[in-house]
Amino acid sequence: MKLALLAMLPLVLSAPTDAAQRPRTAKPAASTTATITVTDLSGAPLSEARVILTGSLDRSGSTATDGTVKFDGLRPGTYRLRFEKDGYVLFERELEVRAGQAPPNPSVALTPAPKTEPPPPPEPAKPAPLPPPGKAITVNVPDFLERNFITNTQPQKVSEVGCSGLAHTVLWQVREPWENRTHDTSDVMLYVVGGEGTVRIGASDLAVEAGSFAQIPRATPYSITRRGRNPIILLATIVGEPCP
Repeated sequence: MKLALLAMLPLVLSAPTDAAQRPRTAKPAASTTATITVTDLSGAPLSEARVILTGSLDRSGSTATDGTVKFDGLRPGTYRLRFEKDGYVLFERELEVRAGQAPPNPSVALTPAPKTEPPPPPEPAKPAPLPPPGKAITVNVPDFLERNFITNTQPQKVSEVGCSGLAHTVLWQVREPWENRTHDTSDVMLYVVGGEGTVRIGASDLAVEAGSFAQIPRATPYSITRRGRNPIILLATIVGEPCP
């Protein structure tokens, strides 16, 4: 009888209980809520400050009128906080959440960003000094022309008449076409003294004769062509460049 009981003993000892069969599950770490306060250097609350939290989870929000923002569901760990607000220096700091401790409620004071003054306006360019004025003169144009008349072998002839400051006057006599002329910085006034011809200004052809006047703006190409047997003679005043 004792032998029979002993034979049955291992079977009783090896039989598992219900408690041993149930696996143990770890309790989830408790989460917490962090309340973050943002102020200026005087301690006054700053609203509409952007707070960005990064770590095992990411959160972001803006402070209310009392300068606070709350982040719920934070588990223990280390987080990074970033504070942004117009007119203030960007700021970052760490936030440590520890199990079994009171929720962290940090307060951060932001520093105003340094003010940058706009650069002063550039000083206006000083005008170039004017050349000294020339001498006053009076010229009899027919007499001057007779003394400086063009020869039959000359295609064009230029005779200086007078000069004063930024203007000078010349007598132009043209036998052969005078083409593709340009004065980049000067205006030209033409008065036809004698002969006939065509003055092309840009793409326009103007028939001229004694007594005609033409004005040519700076940087405008022009050409002069005689018409008939005689040369076309023009009194030209060039304004805008020093006397040669």
